[in-house]
Amino acid sequence: MKQLTFKLLLAIGVITLLGAGCKKDKIDTSVKGIALAKTTATLKVGETQTLTYTIFPENAANKNTTWSTSDATVATIDKGVVTAVKPGSATITITTEEGAQKATCAVVVTKSDAITVTGNVEGTWAKYSVINVTGHIRVPAGKTLTIQEGVEVNIGTGGQDANNTKIEWVVEGSLYIKGTSASPVLISVSAAERTAANTFKRLWGGIIGSAACPEMLIDNAIIEYTGAITTATSPSVTAGLFKAGGGEGMVAFNTNNPQGKYVVQNTTFRSTGEDAIYVQGGSCIFTNNTFYAIGEAGGEAINVKAGCKVDAAYNLMYSVNTNAFKLSNSGSSATRAQAQINAYNNTIVASGWRRDPNGPKGGSVWAEKGALVNVYNNLVINAMFRTKAPSWQKDATDGPDLNSKIDYNYYAAGAQTSAVPQHIANGTANGYDGFKTGVKDAVYGAHDISGTAAGDKDPLFVNFPFATNGLLDFAYTSTWNFHLKAGSPALTGAKTDVVPYFITTGVTVNGTTYKSPAASAFFGAFGTN
Repeated sequence: MKQLTFKLLLAIGVITLLGAGCKKDKIDTSVKGIALAKTTATLKVGETQTLTYTIFPENAANKNTTWSTSDATVATIDKGVVTAVKPGSATITITTEEGAQKATCAVVVTKSDAITVTGNVEGTWAKYSVINVTGHIRVPAGKTLTIQEGVEVNIGTGGQDANNTKIEWVVEGSLYIKGTSASPVLISVSAAERTAANTFKRLWGGIIGSAACPEMLIDNAIIEYTGAITTATSPSVTAGLFKAGGGEGMVAFNTNNPQGKYVVQNTTFRSTGEDAIYVQGGSCIFTNNTFYAIGEAGGEAINVKAGCKVDAAYNLMYSVNTNAFKLSNSGSSATRAQAQINAYNNTIVASGWRRDPNGPKGGSVWAEKGALVNVYNNLVINAMFRTKAPSWQKDATDGPDLNSKIDYNYYAAGAQTSAVPQHIANGTANGYDGFKTGVKDAVYGAHDISGTAAGDKDPLFVNFPFATNGLLDFAYTSTWNFHLKAGSPALTGAKTDVVPYFITTGVTVNGTTYKSPAASAFFGAFGTN
């Protein structure tokens, strides 16, 4: 009996083992990892590349994934397709839905290949492209040229003919320069030529709007190394925009159409041989611009002539050779109406000192020859002279229109002095000398705030050496901060009921209406941080 029982149990065990051996092993289909075929990629702006990947194991049941980019302003990703947006670096990541397994691709975006242009130009210069200008260029009448953010325009510096005429940019149609604060449009010379030694070398001409140019916009740009001397064969001369025979210094930006509409904002003008902005016609708004190292032997930041109506506000003007503003009705005619200018809430620093000391006329603001001017709320620091207007309120032939207003301006200077012998002989060696009472042609507004001695009325800039910065220095330090500290005497007392010409109607350029900003209760362009 025991033997029978043992045999029965043995048989049952064998059957059980055989049954177990017939069962299939359970297959693991969970996601263990993911890998990209490429872990690095270099693309030019505008290019695309498709990234492929493998999920492990190959028989994983859940193959759902998501894509992401560390910086969509540099490179975007859509269903595995990378699009290069602007120069820079970004990391593209793919992540599995199951297990959150990741793989990455480091993407570097570079600028697109340079395009060479000369002659007539129109259309669009695309974002972050490089444009090499090898000869005179012209936007033809009836055509437009749009320059998008991040474009780098390199102007050639070689002579264009037997007269060694430098390259000029004439605009007969419309020009729209549309940079951003993060990616401004650069209009310059080659990178190798962008040196301190070339600051006033006048390497190319400038942007010249003809009498036919209907409108221009310059927004978030950098324009530098302008001011070439015209010749008899300069395009601006042959077009009648500059005097016959040549010999004049070009300006960085110029208009000539009294019916035109022009807006320049958020733009830096620097290293110019002559004026930065010189307008001879049009409705104009100039706001939030920075000017420094303006003019070699002469030159203004903003020079306004007959045929213009201008609002200029919240600009920073540092080391302008002659005046921050020259406001004149010269050139008035039946087709060029009286020049009318509102210049308010600008910060003007260390201007006028590099002008020929044998004929001291530079400083801050100069108004003359029948121009109707309203000059308010400007913060004038360490300039050679306060606002000047010959024959003020007496004669509108030599001086400005008798209805002009110059008041509510702030003047202060440190104790630093000029070592130029003629400055000493002129009695203008110290920044405060040109702010004192009794200065020829100076205007003293009833509500002006003026320091009574060198160092008095320090405006308390957040970061600028008010008392020690050299009066003739033109190098600009990017870490300077012209905002006002809490407690600054320049934070209150300005005129708030100034009425800009274009605060309501605005100036419409390329379908967008730009409006002049309201005046502020503080002096200068910045207020507090």
